[in-house]
Amino acid sequence: MDRRYIQFFAISLTIVVASQLLQTWLFPRPPQPAAKAVATIDPAAPVAAGEKAERQDNAAVRTAESGTTDAVVAGASSSARRIRRTLGSLDPKAARMLVTLTSRGAAVERIELADEKFHDQDDRSGYLGHLAVETVDGGCRVGVVGVGTPAARAGLKPGDVIARVGGTATPDAAALAKVFGTTKPGRKVAVEVMRDGAAATLDVTLDRRPLEVVRPEYRTAPVEDPDGNPHDPLSFRLSLESREGRNRPTEPLAEIPGCELADVDWEIEGDADADPTRVRFTRTLPGGLTAVKEYRLAASADESAGDGGYGLELTVELRAAGKDATVSYALDGPTGLPTEGWWYTQRVARDWGSLAVRDVAVRFVGKQSAIISGLKVVGGALDFPASAVGDGTPLSFAGVDALYFAAALIPAREGPDAPALAEVRPLAVGDVPAAARKKLIDVTSRLVSRDLVIPAGGAITHRYGIFAGPKRPELLAKYGVPGSAMDDLVYYGWFGWVARPMIALLHALHSVIGNYGLAVLLLTVFVRAAMFPVSRKQAISSQKMQELQPEMKAINEKFKDDAPKKTQATQELWRKHKYNPMGGCLLVFIQVPIFMGLYRSLATDVELRQAPLFSSAIRWCSNLAAPDMLWDWSKVLPPFLTAPEGWLGPFLNVFPLVTIGLFLWQQKLFMPPAVDEQQKVQQQVMNYMMWFMALMFFKVPCGLCLYFIASSLWGIAERLWLPKTLPATAGGVRVVDAAFVPAGKAGANGAATAAREKRQSRKKK
Repeated sequence: MDRRYIQFFAISLTIVVASQLLQTWLFPRPPQPAAKAVATIDPAAPVAAGEKAERQDNAAVRTAESGTTDAVVAGASSSARRIRRTLGSLDPKAARMLVTLTSRGAAVERIELADEKFHDQDDRSGYLGHLAVETVDGGCRVGVVGVGTPAARAGLKPGDVIARVGGTATPDAAALAKVFGTTKPGRKVAVEVMRDGAAATLDVTLDRRPLEVVRPEYRTAPVEDPDGNPHDPLSFRLSLESREGRNRPTEPLAEIPGCELADVDWEIEGDADADPTRVRFTRTLPGGLTAVKEYRLAASADESAGDGGYGLELTVELRAAGKDATVSYALDGPTGLPTEGWWYTQRVARDWGSLAVRDVAVRFVGKQSAIISGLKVVGGALDFPASAVGDGTPLSFAGVDALYFAAALIPAREGPDAPALAEVRPLAVGDVPAAARKKLIDVTSRLVSRDLVIPAGGAITHRYGIFAGPKRPELLAKYGVPGSAMDDLVYYGWFGWVARPMIALLHALHSVIGNYGLAVLLLTVFVRAAMFPVSRKQAISSQKMQELQPEMKAINEKFKDDAPKKTQATQELWRKHKYNPMGGCLLVFIQVPIFMGLYRSLATDVELRQAPLFSSAIRWCSNLAAPDMLWDWSKVLPPFLTAPEGWLGPFLNVFPLVTIGLFLWQQKLFMPPAVDEQQKVQQQVMNYMMWFMALMFFKVPCGLCLYFIASSLWGIAERLWLPKTLPATAGGVRVVDAAFVPAGKAGANGAATAAREKRQSRKKK
């Protein structure tokens, strides 16, 4: 029988592997084409090489041969007019975020969080700052320097030409990116620059790369954009939906000819030094229509204030000169939210559907937030491609929801500058990834205004708030209409009633201990201590079952040809010794909601994101919400196993293997010896199923594995060390198994006890 099951297991594994190989052969992944050469590359990002870039996301132009990186920005053909400005700072004492704005479409290019809790969890190279460099004679000219970045602290300025870094020449942007890609946070490098014709050397101490809530999403296909723009549309772009009866083309990203706003450069009013808290863009269209967009930092960076420190204010103004104008506009939401966790975490939907990595989130006043799956948006499976905004159903917010972060537009609700909106549309932007990675689709929301009549010489102004930050329930509650705010974006599924108190307890323990790994261990102790009466009963039930095995085996032999009598005799034996075969299942039923609650906590709570078990300085167990990632084996094993969407993923994870090993040990301790061939087969099947579970749970968060490891050790300790209090068997002779005696007493003590009970039995006879 053992041989047959081993053959079954081997054949099953062979079929699975063969099917994966056949699928890879019949449906190969299309080759990643090299992007066309572009002239501006951000030196803060490393040259993407192979598997590291593959893990980060599917929408990147990252090939070592071409030298392109994920920091490519707008090309040089329009660089004479391309201007960037920043708001905020990366200094956490001054602000909570650094916003980079671009004259291209008067859009938001990226939003970086200043909080030390939020770093890029994939890229661990040294960070200088997003400089938007341009290749020129002599090196790389700096386009922008953000406040609070290492570049700003070292004195780097826009217009400086970087010639060498650490003694290595940087003749172009690709070489500059390659140099910084080999650095580490905390390292000091010498940056040689040319400024106003004179050479200077700046000593720069690199930081760890901050997390970008909003960033350019880079394409995989060759770029046909005349500006060499290799990324999807940027965030918060404005375009005209209609003008004087002319509607935009059916293509979502197309614009009315002669009325282009989204993909052209706007003018910037004023000097950046005059008012560092705002940036104002203008563009005049033929016919006298002028569009104005003004970004302003929220009034306070204090999280206790109403804005929470993660907000911007956006004002949209349309002016008419010469004659009346009838227009409607479309304001797109954020794009390029983080894709982290996409290969090991499954998001939970309220409507039984499957969610993508980023989904459109919309909420009307008085209603629950609607999460529109990015998979449905790209697949054309939406029942309602647009939602009407009426006077009776004002819009609270519309934006994009990701795993740990969200970004949204929040229209002003009252006053003369409250937007007059007609509808909200979910929108997919950029390339559609291959089938296995379709959930990486980039999405946004589009707010469409009603028809607006602007009198000659007059203007219409609409005001919006922008949120871009972490999904903390108390923070999200401050954005949107009170009672219909963004706080319900944090969703734990059916087991929220368990997840919320567990999160509260974890946070409380962390506030005392300062380490979430230790907090998980203490949480395990509290849970197992609370369940001790149940687990003790389970242990006693298991002991009874093992003690009754000889009599059950005798019953099985006696009634092996009479199943009804065998069942009746077995039930009478159980009843006589007060044994309940379902008694060992109660602990399992209690553990399931705890397991699901903790899993949803680790996969949803932003505070547990990047919480290390030991230290964030090492990669292993540096994120309790992710697999432990001991060793990158993607270059050793075949891609169908180690690809991010493959069975195992790109890393060898130790904690799941330890967890399964402890499960097998615990199962061996609690499982009674088989009394017949059927039970033996069942136990073998259960052992095999454990290894299938190891495959299924190979990419679960290491924090969850830590809970299981501690819980299993607790259960094993209970089984080995707690005293045994079992009644004698029906024949008056207590069957003693040395395996049930605490460790260290199973030798002579166990034999002596058995002999003593045997002598007592003979005296009674």
